Amino acid sequence: MPTPTRVFAQVAARHGGVNPTDMEAVREWYENALQSLSREQIEAVLSELLSHEGAEAGPEPPRHYPEPAPPPTLDESPPVGEPSLATLLHEIVRRLRPLRRG
Repeated sequence: MPTPTRVFAQVAARHGGVNPTDMEAVREWYENALQSLSREQIEAVLSELLSHEGAEAGPEPPRHYPEPAPPPTLDESPPVGEPSLATLLHEIVRRLRPLRRG
């Protein structure tokens, strides 16, 4: 099992002073601030993360999801073309129907 998300948050709090309940701040710390640490500090972070690999997931910190963008209206949506294979099969079936009746 992978390292639980809560461990990533705890490690970011310990090594970077990040609020472990702010998952956006935790993500940003790993993406931006971690690389500015010394080699020894980075190795300590990685070692701590790896030492918790496969740990019980337990309660995870609350996740933050961006507000969804509103879906486009039908007027704003581009027209969808009919699939060519479906059109071809429909035309073949339409042509065969009169032959079956007769």
